[in-house]
Amino acid sequence: MAEAEMENNIAAWRKISPLVAINKWVTRIDTSVNFIGAILIAFVMFLTSAGILMRYIFNNPIYGKVEITELVMAGIVFFGLAYTQKLGGHVRMSFVIEKFIKGRAYHIVEAFTLLISLFTFIVLTVTTLDSALYDLHFHGITPNLYLPIWPSKMAVPVGCFFLCIRLAIQFTQHMTQALAGVENREL
Repeated sequence: MAEAEMENNIAAWRKISPLVAINKWVTRIDTSVNFIGAILIAFVMFLTSAGILMRYIFNNPIYGKVEITELVMAGIVFFGLAYTQKLGGHVRMSFVIEKFIKGRAYHIVEAFTLLISLFTFIVLTVTTLDSALYDLHFHGITPNLYLPIWPSKMAVPVGCFFLCIRLAIQFTQHMTQALAGVENREL
């Protein structure tokens, strides 16, 4: 009896080994891309601190610090999207869903919202990739330091692409749970 009960509490998608393998592989990528974003945060913190020290101690600020910070910000924001989605850290309005929708319906509603998000971020990925490639082709640069802006613009579609993969995985997980009729909300 206890063994059958434990079997029912396991997420249905975890019983399908290819899904488990794909999720594990994508989780490693999400974590790595998020780590790159964390390195960029450390770089901006160091640059800002160095700029303050240079300005107050030597009366000579770092030229272009604001431009460099602006370029790095895209990577800081978008490289963490997929990892944050995996952890469930994005802001959600889930009160109604969590309180009133149970069982299979819960997973169907979650899958539907993930599908809407997936389509939205596919459009965002394609359009921002087009913008980044435009700046790569026409050599878009910053006004003061003449740095290329395409790497910063490329961070947006890269981060959105990995988020799309994570959303597709979570969509599959919820649909698997719904089809199996599993009550367990934990994925």
